[in-house]
Amino acid sequence: MATGTTSRPWADGPWPLIETPSKTQDIVSRTSVMSDSTLLFWCHLGVNKKSKHEALYIANEMAFAHNAMLRGLNSLYLQAEQITESQDIADYLVFLRSWAGWVSHHHTLEEEQMFPQFERVMKKPNFLEGNVNEHHTFQPILKQLLAYGTETKPADYKASTVRSLIEQMAPSFREHLANEITSLMSMEPYDGPALLKVYKECEAEAGKQDKNVIPPMVLGLRDITFEGGNQWPAMPPFSTHFVHYLFARKHAGAWRFLPSDTWGNPRPLAFGKP
Repeated sequence: MATGTTSRPWADGPWPLIETPSKTQDIVSRTSVMSDSTLLFWCHLGVNKKSKHEALYIANEMAFAHNAMLRGLNSLYLQAEQITESQDIADYLVFLRSWAGWVSHHHTLEEEQMFPQFERVMKKPNFLEGNVNEHHTFQPILKQLLAYGTETKPADYKASTVRSLIEQMAPSFREHLANEITSLMSMEPYDGPALLKVYKECEAEAGKQDKNVIPPMVLGLRDITFEGGNQWPAMPPFSTHFVHYLFARKHAGAWRFLPSDTWGNPRPLAFGKP
C-alpha cells in the first residue's frame, strides 16, 4: 500500500506481506465455497472465476489472515518508539496483548483441531507436522510479547524491549506464515468438501473469541486495496457497522494503532515516524 499523502512507513513492512493464491490463480466461484456477498463482489467486477479446489480457497483465506497478522506485527514494531504519554502507552499495550493473544489462539486451534482433522480427512498422518514444528520456533517469544502486553504498567514500558522481541521472532514467524500457505495448497488432491467442512468448523470456533477485541482488531488489520482489491473477510451486510459502532468502543484507544479503519481502508499509522 502506498500511502500517497505521507512519507511515513506503513504496515506492509518491514516484514513483507505474503502473495495470496488468488493473485495468480482462480480460487473461488462455486457457491459451496463462496458467501453470497463474495459472489456478488466478483459478479460486480465482471469476473467469472472457476474454482479449482476447496484447498485453494482454504489457503487463500489463510493467506489473508496471515497478512493481517503481519500488518499487526509491523504496526506494533513501527509505532513502539513514538509513544510517550501514559494513556497512549496503555492503549498500545492493549493492542499488543490483543494481537499476541489472537495469534496464539490461531496456532493453538491449528495444532489441536484444524490440522489433525485435515490429516484425518486426507488419511495422511503428520502431513502438516512440519508446520506445527515451525510454531515452536517463535511461540516462546510470542508468549513473552503476550506477557509483556498483559503485565507491564505504562510507567515501566520500554519500546526497546518490545522491538527486540519482535526482531527476534519476526523472521521465523514470517517464514512460517508463508510456508503454511504452500502446505495448504498441497492438499488439493484430497477430499475438498470434507476439508472445507473442517475449515468452516474451525472458523466458527475462532469466531467465539471476545467480540470487543478480535472483530475490531482484525478488520483494522486488513487492506481492501491489497493486490488490486479484495473482500476479506466476507461478512454479512451491515456487520461491519455493528463492529465499528458497538464492539470497537470498549478498546477504541487501542484501535488507533491499527493501519486501516474498520472498513479496511488504509490510513497513516497514528504514531508512525515521519
